[in-house]
Amino acid sequence: MLNIKRFIFNPLLVNCYVLYGEKHGILVDPSFSNNNEEKELYDFVNNQNIKIIQIIVTHFHFDHLLGAYDAVNLFKAPLSAHADYVYIMGNFCIKTQSAFFGYSIKTPPIPKIILKDNDIIYIENESLKVIHTPGHSPCSICLYYEKGNLLLSGDTLFYEGIGRTDLPGGNADLLRKSIKNKLYTLPPSTLVYPGHGEQTTIENEIKYGFL
Repeated sequence: MLNIKRFIFNPLLVNCYVLYGEKHGILVDPSFSNNNEEKELYDFVNNQNIKIIQIIVTHFHFDHLLGAYDAVNLFKAPLSAHADYVYIMGNFCIKTQSAFFGYSIKTPPIPKIILKDNDIIYIENESLKVIHTPGHSPCSICLYYEKGNLLLSGDTLFYEGIGRTDLPGGNADLLRKSIKNKLYTLPPSTLVYPGHGEQTTIENEIKYGFL
């Protein structure tokens, strides 16, 4: 079984996750924004003796990428993202994004691993499924760990809420379809670990969520 550790980074309170086994793990949404946050993450990984094998971005928004440049260099691991991430890079400049909200960012590297819907990511003997959930962003993905009964939902699904769709590439109808057709069909007891805020379950979102 895999373990999960949450960090809350940067002023926009992004959830950064390390999902790990005995020796290997993945880093999801490298959002640390200062030296203290970077040290907190590095110390945890180092103390657990984890080798980060992939750094996965759930979507191309600056608040989830504030630490991407440094994380790739720190952990010597490749950046991974959905195929549409590269398209978004050319049409929604990350520096423009961050400047609009009053932040600066080191330009993240181009992803070395391109993910698509239903791809499988392996961590030791465990596996995660990539679920493409466009709507918040064209390149939005979730990561489903069936054995562990958990979903990393990025900014697609929150506790009794869904991702915003007013940024370039956002599409409210597409987001609702992604949630209803791809996430609400998961087991009701699935624990949802979102990109911001506290965890929830698929059952709770079906009963009390935004849709």
